[in-house]
Amino acid sequence: MNTKTVIILGACGGTGRPICRWLLKTTDVAIIVSSRNIKEAEEFSAQLSKEFPLKHISTAFADASDYQSLVSAFENISLVIDATTAVDYVHNVARAVLETKADYLDFHFEQKVVAGLERLRKQIEASGKTFITQAGFHPGLPASFVIYAAPRFDEMKKAIIGMAMNSKIEKPESIYELVDVLADYNADIFKNGKWRKATFSDSKQINFGKRFGIKTCYPLQMEEMRKLPDMFPLEETGVYVAGFNWFIDYFVIPLAMLLSKIKKGSGRHFIAKLLVFGFDHFSNNNRGVEFILEVEGKQNGVQRRFRVLAEHDDAYEFTAIPVVACVRQYLDGIIKPGLWMMGHVVDPNRLMKDMEEMGIRIETQSN
Repeated sequence: MNTKTVIILGACGGTGRPICRWLLKTTDVAIIVSSRNIKEAEEFSAQLSKEFPLKHISTAFADASDYQSLVSAFENISLVIDATTAVDYVHNVARAVLETKADYLDFHFEQKVVAGLERLRKQIEASGKTFITQAGFHPGLPASFVIYAAPRFDEMKKAIIGMAMNSKIEKPESIYELVDVLADYNADIFKNGKWRKATFSDSKQINFGKRFGIKTCYPLQMEEMRKLPDMFPLEETGVYVAGFNWFIDYFVIPLAMLLSKIKKGSGRHFIAKLLVFGFDHFSNNNRGVEFILEVEGKQNGVQRRFRVLAEHDDAYEFTAIPVVACVRQYLDGIIKPGLWMMGHVVDPNRLMKDMEEMGIRIETQSN
């Protein structure tokens, strides 16, 4: 079988680097380290070549805003992984992928990416290629965890996702998507049998255990969750994220919202720098990520609860590992052609197994 070649756009970023390493550790693919800064790409590629001397590693220049550079970089590529923060150029990247007859995966946090790719659905399906969006852990894991839990119930009535994170951010550019989401806060929850817009008043107290304790968590919008009530007899579901620290929660986020109301995108880099400062100076040293699913329902007529906790000490690793676990299923032919969200298309049992092998700690409890 011919070795597949995977190009990673934004490979030198905080999540791009561990994606490259995990691909080289756990698959037989050849990788192309791609960046707008070719010198940085060459330096990282050289570093990887020392770590993985038997692997095929090369570099390429690619700028998400430059369509022709993308087409040139994607020639003879099996899979394009979009690890950039250039959400506004997803359509550019997707068109170049289609032109060069490659497959595609992204882990963008912004939910508007789904709608953008949906507009290309007919072209994607006609091409016979595979497009996977909303990979990673947020999005990516929420729907897959719920689907993982479902066989344990005859009737799954409530499924709540909670996330808490305390991370050191490498550089402001790596959290532009987070800035955009915070500035234009939008959330929804499914309750009493219907979806509705949510506000900060819909917060929940979630116990994250030893690392973070009990935290107030606020609802988020996650497109991958919207189909779940059609799949299972849910009465309530939603994704909730914990606050960060007093400086970010009560100063930076309100400022981001204010600037966005004055002009969309205003002060983006400034807010990103404030977030980095806030994480570095006002968060405690207990770094890491905790991701929790809490489910309630019935089995054999008896009320039952089920809880899954996944955690890692590094937020970038915790994002990269599910991406690579998804890629491994893609490489094995488990994921068929078409446009998919990761949470809907992966085998959740294998996902759990592969994530544990790559260092994510997973605990389950049932009663």
